[in-house]
Amino acid sequence: MRLLMLGGLSVEGGQKARQGAASQRKALALLALLGRAGRRGLTRDKLVSYLWPDSPTDNALHSLTQLLYSLRRDLAAETLFLGSTDLSLNPELLAVDLAEFTAALEAGDFVRAVHTYRGPFLDGFFLSGAPEFERWVDGERAQFAERHRGALESLAEEAGRRGDLAAAAEWWRRLARADPLNARIAVGCMEAMGNAGDPAGALRFAQAYEASVREELGTEPDPRVPAAVERLRCPPSHAPVPAPTTPAIAVLPFVNLTPDHENEYFSDGMTEELTNALARVPGLRVVARTSAFAFKGKDLDAREIAAHLGVRTLVEGSVRKIGNRIRLTAQLIDAADGCHLWSETYERTLDDVFALQEELARAIVAVLPVSVRAVPRTLVPAPTSVLDAYTLYLRGRYAALKRTVDGLALGSEYFEQALEKDPGYAPAHAGVAECWALRGFGEFGDVDPNVAMPRARAAALEALRLDPRSSPAHTWLGVVHILFDWDWAAAEAELRQALQLQPENVYAELWLAVLLAQLHRHGESLRRIHRAEALDPLSPVVRLSVGRCYHWARRHAEAAACFREMWRAEPGNRLVAMWLARALVSTGRHDEALEVLGKITASGHQRSTLGGFRALLLAGAGRRDEARTLCREIQQELKEGQAPYSSTFLATALFQLGERDAAFEVLDGGLRSRSGYMAFLGEPVCDPLREDPRYGPLLERLGLPA
Repeated sequence: MRLLMLGGLSVEGGQKARQGAASQRKALALLALLGRAGRRGLTRDKLVSYLWPDSPTDNALHSLTQLLYSLRRDLAAETLFLGSTDLSLNPELLAVDLAEFTAALEAGDFVRAVHTYRGPFLDGFFLSGAPEFERWVDGERAQFAERHRGALESLAEEAGRRGDLAAAAEWWRRLARADPLNARIAVGCMEAMGNAGDPAGALRFAQAYEASVREELGTEPDPRVPAAVERLRCPPSHAPVPAPTTPAIAVLPFVNLTPDHENEYFSDGMTEELTNALARVPGLRVVARTSAFAFKGKDLDAREIAAHLGVRTLVEGSVRKIGNRIRLTAQLIDAADGCHLWSETYERTLDDVFALQEELARAIVAVLPVSVRAVPRTLVPAPTSVLDAYTLYLRGRYAALKRTVDGLALGSEYFEQALEKDPGYAPAHAGVAECWALRGFGEFGDVDPNVAMPRARAAALEALRLDPRSSPAHTWLGVVHILFDWDWAAAEAELRQALQLQPENVYAELWLAVLLAQLHRHGESLRRIHRAEALDPLSPVVRLSVGRCYHWARRHAEAAACFREMWRAEPGNRLVAMWLARALVSTGRHDEALEVLGKITASGHQRSTLGGFRALLLAGAGRRDEARTLCREIQQELKEGQAPYSSTFLATALFQLGERDAAFEVLDGGLRSRSGYMAFLGEPVCDPLREDPRYGPLLERLGLPA
């Protein structure tokens, strides 16, 4: 028999499945709850709270027992339900299409996933008198619809990469039917249809889309759609394909010509502001800041840089800031032949900095092959009227982007100084949230999470109060939900909102990939991290996270290949070494992992993290005395008041040494201290803990899948 939950709710397989208890709504709702829970099951108390919310507990539990009996009897399946307190479905008797859909996604088999998805989760099913159940259905329905759309987009992109334009267009059409009012998807569908030789069909699609938006939303279509229509109607005369590829540009770091090197923050800030301004232009792909800054100070030919970044056009420039005066020179270069397409020099005062940025961005856009109609009215909104606050903000960005302990601390100080000058400066609040969120996670920072994370949350919420459309604020609030609240649904909602507001937000894309991996949605996670990689191909943190997502998906060979490539480029990098060792130990290569780890050192709180991981490797390699000595040292440090940043590593090491109670005491400490590492308790290096019956309930307490 099969439980079908996608496209409706029913039990199929023989006459018995269509009659008796299996046809009753409350019984079907019970099967749906257990079908979604999978092997981990649900407690009887949880089930009755969904199905009999207004009944006394004893009556509700009796009703549940009767319903379970009726289902076993009418389906002639005595062992249909497994467990006693925690109930789950017996997969040998009742297969669940939702489990098949999820397994296909995690395996990256998107064709099978799309075939399994017959329609929305529990489509058309309603259970009266059960509001909590209905809220659950709404949340699950939205989640699985999003995962279905993700699978369709992956198939569309894959078909495009292999040159199967007809298949790409068909997948885009199916995606557009699944999300009919999404402007980004509409543009993708139009371009795919045009590339497949059907520009007339693409224009008909655009006309229908625009009519639907006006009728259903009461608004005008997103400017990206009419811009795509214009490209379809007026293709270049030499182009064999009706819809040209999206123009792409990179803003290289402006050279600081000020005698004082300390003014580097200003030239870097001007570069980032111009990058952000150009990214607001629909139809223009702008290389993310980190990848462009990879060429800072390097004497490379423009064509070589453009080839690395996958763009045709580069912006180069220089900034000289003396007192209140700014002299900025910029030029636009065609990387195909190295010729200048445009150049200009601007002399302004600091009072005119936002007007200068707007003028510069518009001058560049005017030369590029993008629709003028699509360009927003304002490319550089003035976030503050207090110039001292703005310069302090730029200093904060310059420091925070170093991603060091000292850089994050200095960045938060500068952002807070900016807010003393202008308390209503939303980007500075978002900057405070960014710094404190990272400072409270042991992989980057050195502050107790119970101190850092509430400050990060408060700053993000204040930024959103001032500017509800702040994509960075939504991003860092989502990160707090991951690393501190362990509220996965809230984290996903914030990160998706950040991407809706700013589709090319690399950090939101990266953290969403990280989150999905912890929820075992590995196919979707890998799709997200590869999109982040496409947006910012030379970013070390993105490249590291590609390997992380492979590691969490237990694709250890691919993870090790990513980390080895980074290790060759950055020998001695602490984070790269830690992750390469993780990939190696997951395939049993403890000695090689220890050799990699032996090439790095750490100080401060990171010594505890590194020590816990080294103890884990020593225990796995059979060097138990060394491992035990190291564990004792770290345990003593923790007793003296150091926050247990290394809780998961230390716990796994103790567990491998046979000290199981001590291991779970350390994990309890991780829970109490809200250690960010607890969010990753399900990662492969912690697999030894799975042998203990306390591990499953701990994962359930965290809301993580087994």
